[in-house]
Amino acid sequence: MHSSEKDFAVTALMKLARPAPLSKVVRTICLPRPGQDLNVGQCVTSGWGRYGPSPSLSTALLEASVPLLNLEECLQAYGTSVPIRKGHLCAGQIDGSSGSCVGDSGGPLQCRRTDGVWQLVGVTSFGSGCARPGYPDVYTKIQYYLHWINKTIETNNDDDERR
Repeated sequence: MHSSEKDFAVTALMKLARPAPLSKVVRTICLPRPGQDLNVGQCVTSGWGRYGPSPSLSTALLEASVPLLNLEECLQAYGTSVPIRKGHLCAGQIDGSSGSCVGDSGGPLQCRRTDGVWQLVGVTSFGSGCARPGYPDVYTKIQYYLHWINKTIETNNDDDERR
């Protein structure tokens, strides 16, 4: 687990006892490259959270198409009321037409690169309500933790034991 009080984020990796069986609904996803420009392509957030004002969580996986926003737009929206850090990424329709909601935390923010490959660029962290106009959703930025992710995977890789 990676936890940094300075970054206000907790990021975790899980090591499975055996490989997950891949299917139409369970797949692997690429990670972005260090320094890669993320402001291109289509992005989708998904989760099992609430849909609108209903207090109930969804019984079906929901998704929303959202644009990535630059950090300045995010800082402008939240001002000093919420600490937006460089380990954050913001996305969402500024008009409030789509975004994440309560219960979606920990879900993926996936973006399609110009070559058609999907990659995981963020993990749903928080927002200001459910797709609230003027307030984008805030995600943990995967690129910010790439070094730690790669080092953790390398340290815990036991492929040699499986052969």
